[in-house]
Amino acid sequence: MNRLARWMLQIACMVAASSPFASIAVAEELQTAEQIRECTRRNSPDSTSIQLIELKSIDRASGERKMKSRLHWKKDEDGHVRLMIRVLAPPDLKGSSYLVIENEPRDTVYVYLPALGKPRRIVGGGARAIWSTDFSYEDIRLLQMKTEVSGVERLPDAEVAGRATYVIAQQPDPERETGYARILSYIDKQTCVALKTEYFESNKQIRKRLLVDPATVADISGKWIAHDLEMTDVRDDTQSWIQVMEVTIDEKISGRYFNTVQFWSR
Repeated sequence: MNRLARWMLQIACMVAASSPFASIAVAEELQTAEQIRECTRRNSPDSTSIQLIELKSIDRASGERKMKSRLHWKKDEDGHVRLMIRVLAPPDLKGSSYLVIENEPRDTVYVYLPALGKPRRIVGGGARAIWSTDFSYEDIRLLQMKTEVSGVERLPDAEVAGRATYVIAQQPDPERETGYARILSYIDKQTCVALKTEYFESNKQIRKRLLVDPATVADISGKWIAHDLEMTDVRDDTQSWIQVMEVTIDEKISGRYFNTVQFWSR
């Protein structure tokens, strides 16, 4: 090998090492739908997570709205998850907070609005849009919490954004309040992050589609985290985005963020 060829090989190796997926070797091919689900679960934090996120939504009239929020996530000793979202901007929504406590068979959900001055419990709000975005309470719980299903099936593999993916079909647990009859997930074979998720109101009628750009998936403390998520409401022809701006994983978080009488206070 001459000097030029050797130099080009060294440059190629340096570029490969800088790839966001370089730290993951090609994984052994998974066989069952449950193995694939378990691989995705390993991307969840072990105990806590804090994310600074920006949400943007565009309505049918091309009107745009942006909102900055901080998301606090905690896993209890029994394995159940608590999730609190607090709005930081814009001023008319600042301080609004949303607390979800994972319970069986139904989650406990609280909302705090500054105009009301106190939190209130929500019943039957699974399909309700969060702050006028295309993300509902159920969408957020499916992204951030474990999901119980009544049926899961592996389908033929597919390709999303040039990446090989596993495809699994899931039916949400009928014991839980849900607006979806079926969910198709396209799981990246290297990172086990869902690059595309399709939510069906019936087995054939798609309602929403969630896309993740694989270039924005990053390794944070050994967990693969998607930093840009695009949700399209196919029926209503609207779109919303979540951009993860900062992430910390498995650091200590005060319990007041997850307390039903304190979560909304600063």
